[in-house]
Amino acid sequence: MFTHHSTTKLVFLLVLSTGTSSLAYSAPDSATLDIIDARQKAFTALESQTKAVKKTLDGSDTDWQNLLEASEQLVVNSDALNGAFALGTLEGSKAKESVWSKPDKFNRLMQQMQQGYQQVALGAQNQSIAEVEKGLKAAESTCKSCHRSYRSRW
Repeated sequence: MFTHHSTTKLVFLLVLSTGTSSLAYSAPDSATLDIIDARQKAFTALESQTKAVKKTLDGSDTDWQNLLEASEQLVVNSDALNGAFALGTLEGSKAKESVWSKPDKFNRLMQQMQQGYQQVALGAQNQSIAEVEKGLKAAESTCKSCHRSYRSRW
């Protein structure tokens, strides 16, 4: 027969083990954290590279070689996001659950962002400020739309 002390100890151990197992279940593993970290770094790089491209366009003497290199990095980083939102990479991320539960619009927006950055690179190759600006506008408006719909604020 259990004493009050042993019953309390048993209940405490059950609560502790239940709490621990649920924590282990919800905590992302290191591979998931690596995927999340890589996509966050790609987004951060896209933001800084977009600013660099805009700054390079500012003025009458555009450094086309610098612009081309920066635009190529935009393409590389936007392409790196393909597959970066694999199933199971929600926990620990800033993305909303709808990225995975309703992916059609999200995937379409990601593709539009990539196309915008490809247009920036093509504009840099053609030394066309208008084409670069059009690509930047397309990519940035897609980013804003995607953030409103799919990024968690906390």
